[in-house]
Amino acid sequence: MKIANSICLLLLALIIVSCENKDSYILNGNIKGLQNPKIYVVAGDSLWFDSIQAKSGKFTYRGISKTVEPLLLFMGSKNGGIPIWVQNGKTFSLTGDANYPEMMMVKGGEINNLLTGFKKDNYSTIKEKCDLRNKLFAESSININNAQFSSQIKNIDQILKARAQDFVAVHSASVASLVLIQDYILDVKNACGIQSLLSQLTGEAKANPLYEKLNELCLKDLHTKSGQSALDFKIKNTKNDTISLKTFKDKYLILTFATAQCELCKPEYDELLAIQKTFPAKELAILTISLDENKEEWKALAQEKGINWTQAIDSAGWASEIASLYNVSSVPCNYLIDKKGIIIGSKLRIDSIQSILKEKIKLK
Repeated sequence: MKIANSICLLLLALIIVSCENKDSYILNGNIKGLQNPKIYVVAGDSLWFDSIQAKSGKFTYRGISKTVEPLLLFMGSKNGGIPIWVQNGKTFSLTGDANYPEMMMVKGGEINNLLTGFKKDNYSTIKEKCDLRNKLFAESSININNAQFSSQIKNIDQILKARAQDFVAVHSASVASLVLIQDYILDVKNACGIQSLLSQLTGEAKANPLYEKLNELCLKDLHTKSGQSALDFKIKNTKNDTISLKTFKDKYLILTFATAQCELCKPEYDELLAIQKTFPAKELAILTISLDENKEEWKALAQEKGINWTQAIDSAGWASEIASLYNVSSVPCNYLIDKKGIIIGSKLRIDSIQSILKEKIKLK
């Protein structure tokens, strides 16, 4: 009788474990070089947050994901999220070095296995890029030839881009191809460059939400290229007047997006002031849209830098509808629009915009 009861309890336990496995997934990790044992987790479209406490780099995490979707792990402020494609009923493993997040190996599920295979096939190339990037962003006290390292990284990026394109051609139905397009091929400043690759995708890849995201980036980029009609908008300027694209009718317009904290933006303000002095106000207008959620930060910067052209502060920040409309993924982001409302310069440096204006506006 006791034996029968024991067998029943064992079977019941197996059934419970089996049900738990079907209703969740398990991730086992073994990470070297963790500076902080706490790992942050972001999951799902709703960006659900959680955390993991690793012990000597090892951890086990159980989560829930009814569909195949990326789970992002953050292991430090310097590292971006490490994606793991998870789904209920499966067990996954993550191994690697926290100092080389791009080289983390994930096993479990077709997508992870294919991506890990790509990393293994290109291990030395990816590691070389990581080492160069780490040197490039090393402490400023170290004497580094930034131009040389940047050039080397660009060359490696081209090699990895070509190999990713070969992968996509072979695995046109896999979500792994979407991930490689996003990680190795997409140029946010020329997002429409992935259009031909997206057109090759079929099946699960085309049905995945990541496909829609990349396709949307591609279409937005096409709509903001030179030769396209500039998209209209409405926003209140810093004088509380409502302005739109029509406000600058019959003038060339330099439309810039910036933030108070953007270091790369700051040299451009002097260049814009010089342009403002060079060309007559009846021919040229400048509009800077700040993406600062804290309006006072931008106002302080504008006063410090002597910015006196038209400004507007979109306190929605990176959720700004206008920024989305103009496909702004980073700042500074600059456009030149002609008197007829046609974009004649897309995501250009200020010196390039100045060169175009010298051709368009004849000075006496």
